[in-house]
Amino acid sequence: MRKTLLTLLAVVLAGSVASAQTVIYENGPQVIFAGGGVGGADVSHLHDGQTSYGTGHQQLNGYRIADDVVISSTGGWYVDSIAFYAYQTGSGLVSTITGVNINIWDGSPDDPNSTVVFGDGVSNFMIETDWSGIYRTGDFGGACDPTTCDARPIMRNVITVGMMFPAGTYWLDWQTDGSGASGPWAPPINIAGVTTTGNALQYDPAATAWNALTDVGPVGFPFQVVGTILTGINEANINNAVTVFPNPMATNTTVTVNNQNLAPGETYTFVMYDILGNVVREMQNITDKQFTVERGSLTQGAYFYDMKKGNESLKKGKLIVR
Repeated sequence: MRKTLLTLLAVVLAGSVASAQTVIYENGPQVIFAGGGVGGADVSHLHDGQTSYGTGHQQLNGYRIADDVVISSTGGWYVDSIAFYAYQTGSGLVSTITGVNINIWDGSPDDPNSTVVFGDGVSNFMIETDWSGIYRTGDFGGACDPTTCDARPIMRNVITVGMMFPAGTYWLDWQTDGSGASGPWAPPINIAGVTTTGNALQYDPAATAWNALTDVGPVGFPFQVVGTILTGINEANINNAVTVFPNPMATNTTVTVNNQNLAPGETYTFVMYDILGNVVREMQNITDKQFTVERGSLTQGAYFYDMKKGNESLKKGKLIVR
């Protein structure tokens, strides 16, 4: 079963970097028994003495997890969305995941000199959740055998980002919420015969500290980044011409125009569309580089925007109302 809140609208986003749907980075695999699970599903299973099915990062209990990513392209990345993975034991194939919040840091979250460059650790950025086609199981011959156990279906949970990141090392720090009684739990990167898969951290709210995560060895978490690898300074400037934050928005959001000047008599225009391409909000004759867009009567869901300077489109993107 699939629960999707976002439908791409090609006519609105034609030519926009924000519409890119290419996986530009994968933090690690998790399937090591392809097609061998219940109903022909793929399997991520314990092996080589491992004992942890997944790591707690429950919003209810205050736990968080974090993993790093290195952007080596000199132009940076435009990140459209990120897919994370989590399960709630006994959920069945209909996703019970209800939200994902995130902080993206310019360094490790346990370093007091690090700064959050995206997210707020509270807002729900999830736009899609569905079954990944993967079960998390025990090892062969033990409890929850990979060929028979379907208690832990892993859900793929997509968050929206819509931001350009310069080259550097970043840490993704996220937390997942769900309506089930168990977890949510994050399954680890899984590679047959390999027990050291990363350097992830878990935040312990009782100790107010980040701790290294290990099973037999240090672990990492699978996630995919969707977007565009930027190769030139002009492309990077175009993608970062406008910022919209917060996104998703609850009651309002602030639109900021970066490094753009109006010619005499020129103004900005901000247009919002629903997923069918209908104009639902249009703000004209704007002269300020920063202004507020109110939610008003807009219902929960995904919208698209076009920020213009005169007749020139500065940026097209998605705006989520929650």
